[in-house]
Amino acid sequence: MKYKAIILVIAAYVFLNLIMPNIAKGLSIYFFTIACWAAVAFTILIIGIKQEKLNLFKWRLNNSIILNAAMIGALQIAALIFVGFFTAFGKSPYAFTPMATTINIAYFLFPLIASELARASIMKSCPKKRIFIGISLTAIFFTFISFPLRKFIASTTNVEIVEFIGSSFIPTLAQNLLATYLVLISGPSASIAYLGTLQAFEWLSPILPNPTWPIKALVNTLIPIVGFLAINQTVSPHRLMLFGLTTRTEAFRKLRKTGKFSTLSWIAIALISLIAIWSTTGLLGFTPTVIASGSMQPTLNLGDIVIVVSTPAKSIKVGDIIQYQTASGVPTVHRVIDKYTQGGQLWFITKGDANKAPDDPINERQVIGKVILTIPKLGWISIYLKEFAANTYTFLSTTLPTVIAEGSQLIATKAVYITAALALTAYTYLLFTYRKISKKEEINEK
Repeated sequence: MKYKAIILVIAAYVFLNLIMPNIAKGLSIYFFTIACWAAVAFTILIIGIKQEKLNLFKWRLNNSIILNAAMIGALQIAALIFVGFFTAFGKSPYAFTPMATTINIAYFLFPLIASELARASIMKSCPKKRIFIGISLTAIFFTFISFPLRKFIASTTNVEIVEFIGSSFIPTLAQNLLATYLVLISGPSASIAYLGTLQAFEWLSPILPNPTWPIKALVNTLIPIVGFLAINQTVSPHRLMLFGLTTRTEAFRKLRKTGKFSTLSWIAIALISLIAIWSTTGLLGFTPTVIASGSMQPTLNLGDIVIVVSTPAKSIKVGDIIQYQTASGVPTVHRVIDKYTQGGQLWFITKGDANKAPDDPINERQVIGKVILTIPKLGWISIYLKEFAANTYTFLSTTLPTVIAEGSQLIATKAVYITAALALTAYTYLLFTYRKISKKEEINEK
């Protein structure tokens, strides 16, 4: 059954990418695509029912997993919307007339149903001993057919290839890994709930978040991974053992384990850590900065953390607090007190709230972003860590070598006296020990 499903999906992919462009134009492309995938879904469903390999009504349905799958899709959408507030939103490229909306629904729904039925038939036929290989290869297969053929055969530069892999291929692979796992443990309904939520938002929402590709790639890769771990945590060890996802020993060990730090806790820690690391690069559209001086008191105090968001220079107003690089390259957080245009560039006059004199003028190219949020005192952790690291480095690089050198010099200078003192001490110890041994021998002889 799995080979028939793979052949059907490949045949549909080849037809839509090589044959259809030569025979269809305009709206007929949509109708050909819908009809092709509807035929694939119907064929897989009929063959599966006849061979009793695939039956949607007798699958291992688990309502909680299906609900969780839809919630993971909603979480992924919510994360994209959240970062959209810090970056940008854009108008959807799809039309939303009644006719167009109907076509859009059919255009994403039939390929989705056909793909998930094919995925289900493949995973149902996969041996338990090779289940992990089956999950990986199935996810890779459906990742490749998610993209038009021209993506792989068109000549592109190295930069475009890297961007495609990072922005599209890896996130799609992560989503397909989660979808394949959902199909295995709860049937195609669960993967349709997850992928359908994502595609419904993309095809039916008139406004879409439009972050930069590194941000979008991070969200679309991280959320499926977190979802994968969260779903795995909710599935009973016995169920995982039945599917070949864990051994009997491991299943009983998990059943006996109580009071341990949960996987979800580790997921939360990993998620927070990853976001914290990525935020320092600025790729998420914002950068946390620790206030290391008192030039902005009382507005910003030493040890506060400010969140700086990349902002177009033209939208910065007098009174805004911005971060910029000085002529020497030092990042500085001060308030804008004036701005003007000169030589075709926008210039800003800044000043620390606690300073008496303004700073030297800066141009728009020096501006890093605008401060939108202040977190009081949290930066003291970073300051203490930096001081500890600096003191440790000073001790290891300066103090300790100096002590060792002075000690070595002292030993070399006073070697004769030290040797004599050690020899006298050793002789005295041996003398008293010998006397005690002699007294014990005398007592024993008597």
